[in-house]
Amino acid sequence: MIFVAEIGSNHKGVPAIAYEMIRQSALAGADIAKFQFRDMGTDNIRGMPMRCARQLVGWCEYHEIEFMASVFSFEALELARKLGLPRIKIANSVARHDPVLCDAIADGPEEVFVSHGDYSFNNWHRLFVVPRYPTYPDELVIPEVFGDKWYGYSSHVHGYADALIAIARGAQYVEKHVTLNKTERTIKDNSFSLSFDEFAQMVSIGTEMARLV
Repeated sequence: MIFVAEIGSNHKGVPAIAYEMIRQSALAGADIAKFQFRDMGTDNIRGMPMRCARQLVGWCEYHEIEFMASVFSFEALELARKLGLPRIKIANSVARHDPVLCDAIADGPEEVFVSHGDYSFNNWHRLFVVPRYPTYPDELVIPEVFGDKWYGYSSHVHGYADALIAIARGAQYVEKHVTLNKTERTIKDNSFSLSFDEFAQMVSIGTEMARLV
């Protein structure tokens, strides 16, 4: 079972906040702390310069949690490979709209998690996702069974009940956004992100459930 803390843009481009979110992710029991690699422009690591990437990886190593990134450009993919990341993520938007980048990713050695059901290669793990931010309960239909088609679940739903349902149905990977402050209005992802206490609860319950599935 893999639990992924999606830090995304919730660090607001501030390295000190990113460090604290890595630390809290590790304490909450996450296996992976995930960031987003964009390009060399102003959006780069969601507000942080790309040169911070090695520092982020080092902080993850210090806290004994794996660093992973979603890649959104060829520059981002090049950086991920320079860092020697063993696993990378492909967001739904890239899977749907950038087949050239997907082909380049497929040529590499990394284990790949992709938030899309149709565009994939044999060594890719497909994740079920509803690409709405947030996703409300009336918009969510969780697969009845995870296995042949769906390896795991990437969530934008408030709370973690949906993640536990996915685990009960066989999901091997669960990804949830995390935040230090749900009421922070400048980043839209904060509102549906889990607090670290909630993430820890999900990991504790989900781990026990996964043993029984």
